[in-house]
Amino acid sequence: KRSAGTGFPPLVFAAMLRAGTMDLDPIYCAEQIHVPAELAGVLKAFTKEVVRRQPTDVYEFSAIYFANLASVSKSTQETVVPPSVAQLREVYGACKARVEMTLADVMIECTGVGIKLATVEQAFRLGEFGRAEDTAVNPSEPITLLLTMTDASFPGIIASLFEVFGGEDNILTGEEFMSLFKFLVAKDASVKAETVQAMDDELTKLGAITFGAVNNCEPFQKIADGTA
Repeated sequence: KRSAGTGFPPLVFAAMLRAGTMDLDPIYCAEQIHVPAELAGVLKAFTKEVVRRQPTDVYEFSAIYFANLASVSKSTQETVVPPSVAQLREVYGACKARVEMTLADVMIECTGVGIKLATVEQAFRLGEFGRAEDTAVNPSEPITLLLTMTDASFPGIIASLFEVFGGEDNILTGEEFMSLFKFLVAKDASVKAETVQAMDDELTKLGAITFGAVNNCEPFQKIADGTA
């Protein structure tokens, strides 16, 4: 059903009234009309999304679309504050039993431990993931991206992998570590594939490793020194 005279579903109409997004004042002349400069771009992006997704209820889709857009716009104005290793360890503790989660669920876990929404969104953009509501990922991947914000040095970030994912003893299997490491460096063009393969050959066969073992790995030292 639609609210009388509006064409909108009652819940959507009520939400628009509460948010003050619906102007009920009549327009009598052209001078009353002011078109915001960004309107064309907003409508173009919205129209493309509607055409791409073909929603069954355009009104409901529109309400959700613009609510999400407003949320992202607000979050970009917030200060990006790097997460702590302790926060990320807590997030991983809540997620590790699940092989896949939506980005939206990971985002809820992150903000639930006090990580800023703007921080989470900036890290997720680095991963070039899709829409948070639709994209299913291994939760370790977005957490790894957030880890890159915890330390200014590459060895420091790698040490943090063990602190977050390695349990109380900060230990990972060689295979677990290399899976995280490969994801971390996948988009770094300065890291040569053959150097990563040399690390893989040396570390994957090990049952359990600490950061010390990685730091003593010659291929890793080449990457850390920028000579890989």
